[in-house]
Amino acid sequence: MPEASTQEEAPEPPPQRTPKYLTYVRKECRLRPDQLDALTALARKLNRERKGKGERITENTLIRWAVDEFLKRHPSTRKGEPDSMKEEV
Repeated sequence: MPEASTQEEAPEPPPQRTPKYLTYVRKECRLRPDQLDALTALARKLNRERKGKGERITENTLIRWAVDEFLKRHPSTRKGEPDSMKEEV
């Protein structure tokens, strides 16, 4: 007769979540010093205002947001569009 186990099995640890920033594709971008300073200042200001609620806002967060906003305004590339976009940028 097999002996009944009196020890309970340890529960499996919850699956580890991948940090959100690791789900993004890495892309280098060169900025002017004044652009980087402004992004840093804005990220700090927004983080202070949110008082620790939600995800931390970084310079990269702001760059991703700006790219999303730009792409909303220019959803497709059409012939001749780069020249017209230069005027708007």
